[in-house]
Amino acid sequence: MRVFIYCIVSLMILASASACGSNSSSNSAAQKNAIGIPQLVDSKSHSGWERKDCSLCHPAKQLDEIHKYNPALPASFKKVGAGDIGACLYCHGTNGIKDVTAESYQCTLCHSNPSIVASAGLFGGHTTMHDLDSDGKIGNSDCVICHEYTDMNGKISLTRDFRQGAAAYSTKTEFCLNCHDGNGAFGITPPSLAFDGDFTNIFDTFRGIAGQTFTADIHGVKDGLGQTFGQFRPGASYTSAMEVGCTHCHDVHTSDNSYLITQSGDSAEDADSDAFNAPVSVQGNNFTELCALCHMSPDGAVTGNGLQEVVHPSGYDSNCTNCHYHGAGYGDKTNLF
Repeated sequence: MRVFIYCIVSLMILASASACGSNSSSNSAAQKNAIGIPQLVDSKSHSGWERKDCSLCHPAKQLDEIHKYNPALPASFKKVGAGDIGACLYCHGTNGIKDVTAESYQCTLCHSNPSIVASAGLFGGHTTMHDLDSDGKIGNSDCVICHEYTDMNGKISLTRDFRQGAAAYSTKTEFCLNCHDGNGAFGITPPSLAFDGDFTNIFDTFRGIAGQTFTADIHGVKDGLGQTFGQFRPGASYTSAMEVGCTHCHDVHTSDNSYLITQSGDSAEDADSDAFNAPVSVQGNNFTELCALCHMSPDGAVTGNGLQEVVHPSGYDSNCTNCHYHGAGYGDKTNLF
């Protein structure tokens, strides 16, 4: 009788294990995605295939151990419900669940919650120029256009967190220009700018037409051509010959300023401490507070954010972007921005 009971119990344990699937990495990680995260690809490698209750077989204690490479992840998992499997699917694949779409990945489950992600304000509900599905907010389907997969280790990595397409990127600007070149990469064509003829090809204005630096922006690859633009702020490490990346001026996730212009000087990575702590407000088409993060004149008027603006001799407009903007390096404006 004792042997019979032992056999029955053993069979029950085996049946339970079969229903949930093995927890071993060799059985549940049939292949890895582009950045090395185990993904579940078929029922042969995971007997919990097509199930929507991941937590049934993968309790919190086990997840803590698996994800200990980023201490913030286990703490985050404890703040989402057991039914919120979209956080699992983003990294580990669909698990055979039908009708999984970009919205299923639930990026904003964590990234819009300040108790989980400290920088959640960056992913708020503002309508921005990166509302790529035009639903009036930054949501999951917008996230996966740029961030196909991340390693969720809490550190921004160009080769992983910005991976979309076959190749890794060397700079954030290179990644931005992948779409902002007017060719509809990944099915996305950015909106036109309200400047120089509603131009959409930022790649050419930044890099120059066919690599011709004379037609490029001064913030791109074009050299200073003897132009001083006032002077750089004391203590700043900008030079007239350096390339200024997109995110020095733009906040890609959200901004109350037009064209996603940053709302804080801390984006100007090579500015001095005064500019670094300055707020930035764009009033209409006047970007002077932004320009003053890097440029100034000793006798320049004080801007709205407490910095000094750049002044030209009389006859020039004090609004910088009346002359200096993306695309102004074309035609008879080649000595401008």
